[in-house]
Amino acid sequence: MVCSGATGRTERVGMDFLRQVFGAGEFMPHGYCYIWNPGLVWLHVISDSLIALSYFTIPFTLLRFVRKRRDLPFSWMFVLFGAFIVACGATHVMEVWNLWHAQYWLAGGLKAVTAIASVATAILLVRLVPQALKLPNISEWARANAALESEIHERRELEIDLRISESRFREQAELLDLTYDAVMVRNLRDEITYWNHGAEELYGWRAEEIVGKVAQDVLQTVHPKARAEIEAEMHETGSWEGELTHRRRDGSVVVVSSRWVLRRDDHANANGVLESNRDITAKRAAEETQWKWDEEVRQSEIRFRLLIDAVKDYAIISLDANGLVASWNSGAQRLKGYSAEEIIGQHVERLYLREDVERGKLAEELRRAAAEGHVDDEGWRVRKDGSRFWAEIVTTALRGADGELIGFVKIDKDISSRRAAEEQIHELNSQLTQRVDELGSVNRELEAFSYSVSHDLRAPLRHMDGFAHILKEEHSANMVPEAMRYLDRILEAATHMGLLIDDLLNLAQIGRRELKREKVQITSVVKQAIAELPVEAKERNIEWRIEPLAELSCDSGLLKLVFTNLLANAVKFTRKQAISVIEVGSRVADGVPTIFVRDNGVGFDPQYADKLFGVFQRLHRQEDFEGTGIGLATVQRIVRRHGGEIWAESQLNSGTTFFFTLGPLSQSSKSSRTTEINHA
Repeated sequence: MVCSGATGRTERVGMDFLRQVFGAGEFMPHGYCYIWNPGLVWLHVISDSLIALSYFTIPFTLLRFVRKRRDLPFSWMFVLFGAFIVACGATHVMEVWNLWHAQYWLAGGLKAVTAIASVATAILLVRLVPQALKLPNISEWARANAALESEIHERRELEIDLRISESRFREQAELLDLTYDAVMVRNLRDEITYWNHGAEELYGWRAEEIVGKVAQDVLQTVHPKARAEIEAEMHETGSWEGELTHRRRDGSVVVVSSRWVLRRDDHANANGVLESNRDITAKRAAEETQWKWDEEVRQSEIRFRLLIDAVKDYAIISLDANGLVASWNSGAQRLKGYSAEEIIGQHVERLYLREDVERGKLAEELRRAAAEGHVDDEGWRVRKDGSRFWAEIVTTALRGADGELIGFVKIDKDISSRRAAEEQIHELNSQLTQRVDELGSVNRELEAFSYSVSHDLRAPLRHMDGFAHILKEEHSANMVPEAMRYLDRILEAATHMGLLIDDLLNLAQIGRRELKREKVQITSVVKQAIAELPVEAKERNIEWRIEPLAELSCDSGLLKLVFTNLLANAVKFTRKQAISVIEVGSRVADGVPTIFVRDNGVGFDPQYADKLFGVFQRLHRQEDFEGTGIGLATVQRIVRRHGGEIWAESQLNSGTTFFFTLGPLSQSSKSSRTTEINHA
């Protein structure tokens, strides 16, 4: 209430102020003072209107003047005068208004603003006058202008002399226009003043395009040493010779033999440079190509000699066009047993089996090498002592510059040990394939046996369980407590045996069931598995953390069985926790989606992780946690049927995490990318 009252008073004060400023109050318009005499009233109206119009026009003129003459000092003073004049004009407008309206408070406010503007203008004008008095007067401007005109006159005379000198120099240089060399004349500022026809042909610019431009910038000259050193030498001796690199108009590079001659006037003062350039690009390119070729030949010869001398495992033999041995390296001597003196000049057929020579194999090999360039082959070869070895051979034809066949190069390598190893590997592969087939048959027989045994065990087990229930229901009153305890153990054992048989049947059926891949939303499969968990999972305080999972290609029924087993394990082994936390998520490892199921249960000792997925293997006592020891074996078989892997990470009393993949075929090109989730 206090706040609303204060607000109301503020609003009333504000409204009173506005009524006082813009209202007439008890005052009377000026027209009453003039007794509404028409002549007197219109005299004031016309006079004040004309004064206001003039005041409003002057600032626009000053503003236009300031914008046109931005170079004037103290231009801001004109703007301030304009503001002062606008304020004065506004007071005259109010005088006309108050002839009929008595808004004297508003008129007084405008006069106060005008007074502030006029006082500020007067103060700033007083401060500005000493600075304005320092500006040069008309006579000083005249003297400065005269001095400037005198300097311009001197510069013009100097420029005329320079032009005359350049004209004389150009007339002399025109005689060089007949030469094929590129000739240019540069002044001391490196500006081109003459450009002959030879320069046009060499560089691509016409004379009218390049005269007046700086030669260094246009030609992008590369000097053999610092330009300052070249110019110093030229000024000292009068000339300089050397090689330069220039760039043509089309961007190509040209190498020139250049000669610079310093030009002097009648007073021995340097006034220009005559530069003559001759294109030696082709000559330099040919010299460089020849040098590279000579160097490559030299290096090739060195490499070839080193190669021939260093190679011990290869027999490198050169033959002439008729098949006679022309060269023989140390590797050939070690491999084949002949020394160079024994074999050079002999026909290469001495190194082949007689039957191969008679069948024309050698002749066909040389013919193909001559036609195709080279031939790769493997076969038996003969040593000097008559022993055989299996060799890998490359035969290459050699041709001269005119394309005529001049011989062959044969490179042989003994691969007898490799051939024996390949044969052994082939034999081992055959044995391994046979063993895999045998294991497949044994596995199928075991699955059939397991399925048959499970079915055969069900009948006696049902009888055992049925008769035990009859005894308990109909004869429990006549049985002693110890007998009842034994009977309960029989029933528990029968139930456990039934579960064990069911798990064995599931495990056997997985091996025979056809894998039907389809695109599956993994998140929905997880939710279905949770819905089918035992009642215990719904009655306990379990915190489920299910992350969004990708769409994968898999068998939805088998994948549901995987999640049912893993989640049932998580529910079972978190039973002793006050708040159970079970998490299902995914991550990407090396581009492969990996799904995990994590809990905060009792965990297990990681040194026994290798026993985790074995049939009937259990890491906890039956009294602590029930189970058959087949669930994780079933999960592993399903995952491996998909081409994936499963593993677990755990510590005692720190929970367990199961990771599994579904193989490379599980990834769908249209499925959303699995988000990598990093967990502590």
